[in-house]
Amino acid sequence: MRLADNGNRRAGPGGVAVSDPHAELIARCQEGDTLAFANLVAQTQTSVYNLAYSVLHDREEAQDMTQEVYLKVWRALPSFRGESKFSSWLYRITINACLNRRRQLRKDLVVVDHEDAIEGLAAHRGDPVKEALTKERNEWIWAAVDRLAEKYRLVITLFYQEQLSYQEIAEMLSLPLGTIKAHLNRAREALAKSLNSQENASELQDGSQ
Repeated sequence: MRLADNGNRRAGPGGVAVSDPHAELIARCQEGDTLAFANLVAQTQTSVYNLAYSVLHDREEAQDMTQEVYLKVWRALPSFRGESKFSSWLYRITINACLNRRRQLRKDLVVVDHEDAIEGLAAHRGDPVKEALTKERNEWIWAAVDRLAEKYRLVITLFYQEQLSYQEIAEMLSLPLGTIKAHLNRAREALAKSLNSQENASELQDGSQ
């Protein structure tokens, strides 16, 4: 997923760049095709839910916001011009909706990470054996991420789970590039400390048995 236009994209139906993997579905949606929209939702809803959860830190709220986001998307699709990839446009709608919801709930949220551990959170696509081997460790690390501060959790989700670049995250969150890098560095340090504390506690528990 990259926001930058390499200059070689051709506009497809409805002005959507044909290099966008969702271009055909989007064009059909813009013509009112509800089946195409159902397919579009099926292809993207996991990412939307994960992003909503990283902001709201509540599974039920994240589920509710996922539904609300797609209502917003359906209504806004006729005006989508493909100036950025659909996924980036979708994530911006998700973040804005969830931040507004968070203000309503007046909740404090959390995020963080560790350089070596977090690097392993990127999905190993197409390798079921590797996925099986890393699944338990990834769940443990993401559980630690969920306990951290919101600004960190959000950038970690976008960087490691959605695999966006620093620049893409900065544009999406309307923050300076240096701020995004600083958030990730501090998040790595905080997560490292959290993971080390958990490992030490586990070793002490094992030693007492």
